[in-house]
This record gives sequence, structure tokens and C-alpha cells, in this order.
Amino acid sequence: MTEPLPGREDIDHMSGLDELVRAVRQYGGSPLPAQETHERLLEAYEELKVAEEELRAHQELILQAQKEADVERKRYRTLFELAPHPYVVTDRHGMIEQANNAAGELFGLAVPRLIGKPIVNFIELGARAEFRARLHELSMGLRTDRLVLEISSRDGKLLPVETAVAAIASNTGSQSYCWLLRDMTTQRDSEESMRALNRSLNARVAQRTRELEIALAGEQAARKEAEAANRIKSELFARLSHEFRTPLHAVSGYLEILQQNIHGGLNEDQRKDVDRIHQAQEHLMALVNMILDFAKLEGGQIELSMAEIPIEETLRGAEALVIPQFDKKRVSYSRRSGDPSLTVFADREKVQQIVVNLLANAAKFTPAGGSVDLDWKVEDEHLIVRVRDTGCGVPEERIEEIFEPFVQVRAAGSMPTGGTGLGLAISRDLARAMGGDVRATSRPGLGSVFTLTLPLRKRATASTLSASSTEN
Repeated sequence: MTEPLPGREDIDHMSGLDELVRAVRQYGGSPLPAQETHERLLEAYEELKVAEEELRAHQELILQAQKEADVERKRYRTLFELAPHPYVVTDRHGMIEQANNAAGELFGLAVPRLIGKPIVNFIELGARAEFRARLHELSMGLRTDRLVLEISSRDGKLLPVETAVAAIASNTGSQSYCWLLRDMTTQRDSEESMRALNRSLNARVAQRTRELEIALAGEQAARKEAEAANRIKSELFARLSHEFRTPLHAVSGYLEILQQNIHGGLNEDQRKDVDRIHQAQEHLMALVNMILDFAKLEGGQIELSMAEIPIEETLRGAEALVIPQFDKKRVSYSRRSGDPSLTVFADREKVQQIVVNLLANAAKFTPAGGSVDLDWKVEDEHLIVRVRDTGCGVPEERIEEIFEPFVQVRAAGSMPTGGTGLGLAISRDLARAMGGDVRATSRPGLGSVFTLTLPLRKRATASTLSASSTEN
């Protein structure tokens, strides 16, 4: 057995070439010239020193890798143990090799008691065949989907558990499987609660639907009753108005006989009384005609005779019927004339009735010394007729009320003006039947402006009131 080679310090202490040669011969080396032997020993020593440094560096790398592996192993173990979901590692036959604390809580056993037990023992009997089939698929290298199984806990309860599995390499080189188990009890309870809530909501919706159907049926019945009552009212208005007109015409005839002195002359007082009776008869006839028009509008029986009518001439005809009222109340009236050749597609009688109503309304609510003026223009293929007065005015929030049937809005402390409150309602309905409208703006104490709008061309429809139209 040869002794170890001398170190560098040993070589340095050798004296002379003879001692070096003896040292080489002593350690079994072949005899070489002294100089060559010395050089080779130095080369060998340098190579050995380099190899030693490389070995030391590799050892340091191995130690560092071992430290990092230990850190990662501890980290994995910590994560494995503290994971909120149960983790179980089994061999290819389903024997439990590792389990975390959450798995022990799920199965109701301490982790050491789980090791070495078949995981299939914790699965409900009816689901074991499916689990074994899963293991077989895994061993064949087949990909498996998630599976929901029922796990038997220690207290005998069956817990729904969703499983996900991944293949991992074990320390021995054999195949192992990591099972992620997720308790579905809370989710199942939530789903059951949700289904129960849905059933309750569906029942409430069905009940509410039935209540709404009953209410709708009642509303429809009430609407039909209201429509029937409205028809009866309209028919009654029409019938009464018609019946009133006959005796009123008779009264008018007898008044004319008295005024013409056919049965003898009248003294001055008698003639004044006859004139008062005649005025009252005309006022009553106007009211009856207005009620009859309203009844026709309500019943959809108004008939329009649409044609191209001259604007200026139609407005002059309407104002002629109201000027006596202005003179009687000492209200000044003016009209701004326009192009006499312009026409509008409308019912001439209905346009005159609207304008008469607007002018009469202005005369009614304008005090003595006030003024009313009418002007018209054509704008964007529409006829715009405005009637301005200096009457008491209407609060802005009550403007729409004055277009309601039988409604009159007057200033506080003012005296009633008479009438039925139908003039503006009839005027708006007639305008809309011809494709136009009537609107108002007003300020209390400063008067009102009523605006009639009608289309110039043949675009008017009577659909609003289902009125039939005829063209001349």
C-alpha cells in the first residue's frame, strides 16, 4: 500500500535534487531526471489544487440547493397543513399517504390515523364503484373530470364533496395522486335555500298575479260601467238639448210675433220686457247648442266638412258674432288683417265656432275699459291665430284646468261670469279633430293669450274623436 504523496510544504522542505529523487523512489515513482520530476510534481500539485477548488464550489452549490429545497419543502408542508380545503395524497391503489388537518376534520379522524387507510373506505357505499373506476382511469393515464361524491364522516353523516385530482411523482418513483376535496354542504344548503326562496317568490308572484288579474277585471268592469254611464250621460245631454231646442224655437217664434206687432202694438215697457225675454232665449239657446255639441264630441258623433277655406274671411265672420258683446261691456277690440288669398284646410263652421268661443271667453273675463285683439300668421305650414285679452288671468299651474268640461277658473273675489264652462273644452276638441290644437298662456292680473293652431295643408285628421270627415 502506497503512502500519500507529500504536500507542497513537504516538497519545499526537501533539500537538493537527491532528496527529491529519493522521495519519488520511496513513493513508488519511476526514476526520472531530477529536474523533470520536480516540474511534473509541481504541475500535478497545481491541477490538484484547481480540482479541489472546483469540488469545494460544487459542494457549496449542493449545500445551497439543499437549503432551498428544505425551505420549499417546509413551505409546501405549511401550505399543505394550513390549506382551508382538505388535501389527501394516495398511491395508485388509493391508500392514503399524506393528509392535511382539513382532511382530518372532514373525515373525523386525526391525521396519523388516516395514513395507510384506503380512501375508498370513507366514501358512501353506492359511490365506491364510481370512485374505483376513477382510480382505474387515472392509472391508465386518462384525464378525469371533477366528481361529486358523498363522504361518510365520523358521526355518520353523509357530506357532499366535490373532488379534483392531480397525478404527482412520489419519493419512490411510483405514481401518486393528490386529491382536493371541497365540502359542498354549505353550497347545497344555499342552493336548497335558494330553491325554497324561488318557490316562495313564485308562489307570491302567482298570488300577486291573480290579485292583479282580479283587480284588472274589476277595473275593466268599472271602465265599462263608466263608459256606459258616459254614453248614457251623452245621450241624455243630446236628448235634453234636442228637447229644449224645440220649445226655445217656439218661444223665439212667439217673441218675433210680439216684436212685429202682429197681435197689436206693445208699449215701451212691454217692448223692453220682450227684448229681455228674447235675449234670455238666445242665451239659453246658445247654452243648449253648446251642450249638444259637447254631447256629440263625447259620443264621437261630430262630423267635419273639410275644405280649403279663406282664413281672413272666416275670422271676420267669427268676430262679427262677438262684437256686440264687446260693445255692451265697453271692451275695445282690434284685429290685425292678413293676406285674404291664404287658405287653410279645415271645417269653416268649426273654425268659426272655435274663434267665437275664444273671443267670447275673452269678452267674458275682460273688465270694462280693457282690450281684446286678434292676429294671425302662417308659420311652418301652420295657421297660428292668437286672441289676447287684458282680463284677470289664470295661475300657470291651473292653465290646463280651464280646458276641462264644466270648469271655470276665476280670480279670488270676482263675480261669477255665467256659462257652462264648455266653450274652451269644445274648442280644443274641435281643433284636435282637425289636426290642430288650442293652448293658453296667462298671468294673473295681466291677461291671457289663447292660441289656435291648424295645419295649412291636407294633413288634418279626425282620429282624436273618431269623427267622420267629408270634403267639399
